[in-house]
Amino acid sequence: MILSDTPMSSPLVTVVIPAFNASKTIERAVDSALAQSFGDHEIVVIDDKSTDDTAEIVRRRYGERVRLLRLPKNLGESGAMNAGIADARGELIAFLDADDEWLPEKLERQVAVLRRNPRAALVACGCRFVYPDGTPMREAGIFSLNVPLSEIWRALLARTLLAKPCVVARADALRAVGPFDTGLAVGADQDMWIRLALHGEIELVPAILVLVHDTAGSLTKAYADRIDRYMLPMIRRHIDAQKGRLSRGEIRAILGERYATTGRNLYQAGRLVRGGGLLLRSALMRHNIAGNLWYLITASPPAKAIKRLAAA
Repeated sequence: MILSDTPMSSPLVTVVIPAFNASKTIERAVDSALAQSFGDHEIVVIDDKSTDDTAEIVRRRYGERVRLLRLPKNLGESGAMNAGIADARGELIAFLDADDEWLPEKLERQVAVLRRNPRAALVACGCRFVYPDGTPMREAGIFSLNVPLSEIWRALLARTLLAKPCVVARADALRAVGPFDTGLAVGADQDMWIRLALHGEIELVPAILVLVHDTAGSLTKAYADRIDRYMLPMIRRHIDAQKGRLSRGEIRAILGERYATTGRNLYQAGRLVRGGGLLLRSALMRHNIAGNLWYLITASPPAKAIKRLAAA
């Protein structure tokens, strides 16, 4: 689809913000969307049956500048995003979490990329993770892959490269590949990016344009000790669907990488047996053998205790 340069009755971009009990952060997110240098957009906040005053804050502070959808029952983040997509009027849909924020040029730079490449299903950008006090934690989403834009789905099978608030996708592509999977408590966004990458090309703006705030109630933290039960079956389903296009070596490399990263996440969440098992499986698949075994040793409870005693 070639994007029109002239504004029409419908906005070019719909900003979808799912919100559940986000009264402490929703203003930061919405204010950053309103502050965009690109103005042809609408903002839709989907209140996922909050039990706090999220909806009242949005209505009182923003009035007609923001469209508020109040769901009759809690659908979870994926269900709320599906409701936002169904309601969106824009040709493009940008996702923003209720506890994160955009830098002012984010939409302008990403829309320009989609205008240049009508084959792109989505464009992403980099983000900076920050602690609650605003101190930088780490950066992500700035990567360089020496593969065609139509082949990035292979990299997305192996690694989590795209954060949801960094993505702007074409509405027709989202509707073509189907809704976010509400059966995935975590990983539904990664599943969607893989499906979109199989549908069209993936573009990247190599700049930090999003601030992702570390919050106590995030889904990533809530399901940190169960991430393997959602992420790994989802990745295996995609591998099975594409195994005619993947070599045995590629499949081994994909699973080796996923076992390693998921194992480390479980290990950090205190699930030492499951996490350690995945790290060993990764090593047995000849993926980063030294790194996986070294992590098992240095991140173990005895090793951490020794480090604490040494630092005391």
